[in-house]
Amino acid sequence: MSLNIQSQKKIRKMKAKWKTDNPEEYEEMEKALMKRIIQNKEQNVKGKVRIIAGTAKNTQLTIPKNTRPLTDRLKTTVFDILSSDIQKKDILDLYAGSGSFALEALSRGANSATFVDASKSAFNVLKQNIQKTGFDDKAIILKQKVEDFLGNKENLEEAYDIIFLDPPYKKFNKKNLSEIENILNMSKIMLPGFKVNNKKKFKGAIILKHPRKYPVENLKLDELLKIETYNFGLNAISIYIVSNKALT
Repeated sequence: MSLNIQSQKKIRKMKAKWKTDNPEEYEEMEKALMKRIIQNKEQNVKGKVRIIAGTAKNTQLTIPKNTRPLTDRLKTTVFDILSSDIQKKDILDLYAGSGSFALEALSRGANSATFVDASKSAFNVLKQNIQKTGFDDKAIILKQKVEDFLGNKENLEEAYDIIFLDPPYKKFNKKNLSEIENILNMSKIMLPGFKVNNKKKFKGAIILKHPRKYPVENLKLDELLKIETYNFGLNAISIYIVSNKALT
């Protein structure tokens, strides 16, 4: 494994804080640390991604530092599932990062996209990527925490047909699922199916990107139905729709 000098210094500082004189315990702690470093190197990718299809096809998108971009394979799968459901829809991209998902949706005929991310680097990259793709008139960027956005009652009055969620990995606590549960249960309020009881209209969908081993089956979600989970290496996406219970 290749580590630069700065990384080596950080590792030495971390090890210096360990309080153990037991060689076996030290070795286990060292193994655990190296495992985390390898996972982070796999999850945080620098570089560029592209728009796969539509009016902005092959446009290269810059991604913010320490962001896990959507792979072409993942995006292709999601948009094959959505198919024509993306046409003329309003998109909400939470923890937007590069905005790859919502920009792909706009390229394929979505009506509008709202990007929410608290990071300054993400905000600057989003502006660049929106200009590159030419969707300035269809995009809104909100530089704020997703939790603050969802906690604003005025925002919850808005309706979005498709909501994409790509929370930071630190939020996926396998022992305490409440953080992801809350985000999903608050987000769902903005789906059309919770606004108007019209069984003939598109009721909306939430797409959650999460670690493959995160127990999504144990999430306690009100009136949301998980229809499928698709695995992609270390990552996975789960798709939720408005359940029939919400329409009664």
